[in-house]
Amino acid sequence: MGISKPAAERLSQLARLLEQRDAATSITSSELERITGWPSHTIRKDISALSGATEISTTSGYDPKRLAAAIREALGFTNEPTRCCVVGLGRIGSSFLDYEGFAGTTFDLCAGFDSNVNRIEILKANFPLYPAFKMKDVIPRLGITAAILCVPSEQAQQTADKLIESGIVGLVNFTPTILSVPQAIEVENVSIIDALGSLTARLAAKKTR
Repeated sequence: MGISKPAAERLSQLARLLEQRDAATSITSSELERITGWPSHTIRKDISALSGATEISTTSGYDPKRLAAAIREALGFTNEPTRCCVVGLGRIGSSFLDYEGFAGTTFDLCAGFDSNVNRIEILKANFPLYPAFKMKDVIPRLGITAAILCVPSEQAQQTADKLIESGIVGLVNFTPTILSVPQAIEVENVSIIDALGSLTARLAAKKTR
């Protein structure tokens, strides 16, 4: 049985949390519940789906390093870098140009694209910025497989189509547009409205308990 998308999202966050911990001591599902806000039974169920789940557990909880490694193996994370680009360098897109969160990860943000040439000339980044019409040349040349889509909503579908034609197989979609893509392409929609809605729903559920 495969790992569901919600479980994969929780496990990915859990791996990052465990890797940020300095302590080498074991951690229990109750402690993870307190840190993450997820029910401990959900945490245990997610972990039980991992290969070698019994080896991760100790008499006093989970071994953080082993658990993080098992999660990354189960989710297909490797030491090989995933080369990424950001498309659309407005307020949201340009915020990734000096984003330090990629440090220490296997994600390599190595290019930016925008249809506004003047914007490209003004913005500063540690990687090259290109006009959008060069995507079809630059993306395969740099071996980029994933894109962060931050264009205006009315341009989202057309831009996604061009990215896929250029060799992109995964999209993180920061636009409100629901993209239509081939089955082989993976899309992760990121919406602050959806996140706030989920948060509000959980808060409302706590009030009714």
